[in-house]
Amino acid sequence: MPGLSIPGVRAFSIKEKQRELRQKLSRFLDGPWALPFCALIGFLENTIILFAMEPLFLPAMAARGRKAWQIAAALLVGNVIAAFAMYALGMWAGSAIIEPAFASFNATETYHELIGKLNEDCFWPLFMVGITPIPFQLGAAAAGAAGCSLLVFAAAITISRAIRYFTEAGIIMALGERGEKWIEQHELEIFVLGIGIFIGMAVMFFLF
Repeated sequence: MPGLSIPGVRAFSIKEKQRELRQKLSRFLDGPWALPFCALIGFLENTIILFAMEPLFLPAMAARGRKAWQIAAALLVGNVIAAFAMYALGMWAGSAIIEPAFASFNATETYHELIGKLNEDCFWPLFMVGITPIPFQLGAAAAGAAGCSLLVFAAAITISRAIRYFTEAGIIMALGERGEKWIEQHELEIFVLGIGIFIGMAVMFFLF
């Protein structure tokens, strides 16, 4: 009869759509655009995104399994490129842009303390910024405003970011074959959950 809904047919249709989504996701993660996409995530995390992006890239690492280090490397490349962009911004527009940005976080005093520390020693203060609640891009911009050595700057950001990304990739890789099979079976659900958490974090950040 017209308009009659058959539960079995509907359930089959949903499963087919889920299967198609899984296949598309797997093709993307194994395709040539997956690593550039992760590099973009790394770039955004150190420029305009002011909160952690693990909910987006951890599922990508999980999907790669024993090759999760490739995602970590792509994230690191994007993050380092972004750090140099923020360094240049701090060097040329520190007082006009970066100091007001710290002020928006009620962290003006922190900014001046950080500048003072960076004037004395660029490496360790910048390295520590990578593992503190201060948004890393603001620390990179502060390094530019303080005129830190580019070589020291590059070493500090590369080491601190590499520790973070490759540690996370190492944990994924350590799950072993059984964990890898489980991840493959629930790949789509993991990504949907990650995107949901990321959206929730974004809403919480902008509302509170």
